[in-house]
Amino acid sequence: MGRARRFDESNLLDAATELFWSNGYDSTSVEDVSAATGVGNGSIYAAYGSKQGLFLAAFERYCEARAQFVRATTESAPGTARSAIRALLRAIIEDCATQPHRRGCLMINSVAHLASRIPEVATIASRTTTAMESGVATRLHPAAHTVTTAEVSALSANIILVSQGLIQLSRLHTSPTRLTEIAEITCAGLPSWADK
Repeated sequence: MGRARRFDESNLLDAATELFWSNGYDSTSVEDVSAATGVGNGSIYAAYGSKQGLFLAAFERYCEARAQFVRATTESAPGTARSAIRALLRAIIEDCATQPHRRGCLMINSVAHLASRIPEVATIASRTTTAMESGVATRLHPAAHTVTTAEVSALSANIILVSQGLIQLSRLHTSPTRLTEIAEITCAGLPSWADK
């Protein structure tokens, strides 16, 4: 059994996430995380084994939070399935606008830069994407009793694809007005049963 950690793991992983997200994996060191948190290098290595271990712990936590964000946003949105998808896409646009320097999404960024070097990144990202699609599908299912599960699954995947595209466009400094137009076209293109 491992030793109890003598630091606030949540705070440490929050700080690590911010550094990896803002500076990138290669430009962030354990020493940087130590300096930002006051947790000694030795304690970080004892807890996570390596910089990669620390990154994967922070990355998985970030991804779990993103999947929960999708599920919570769609579940809590009142009204029709179409309204719930609109609420999700608008929440993503609002979230993008709050990100410093339009840094995009840690998951998407990490897949692009690290998946070939750190296979766990692709595994976690794939699991997270599936969870996000499932969150959307759960919200769509009550309205979708006239279509197949495969159709709901495909539509849910498309909605998540659009949401990730909005994040990437935000990273390119596309205006919130333009992102909203794209989101609205996506919502307008949903099938008629989404109005249930």
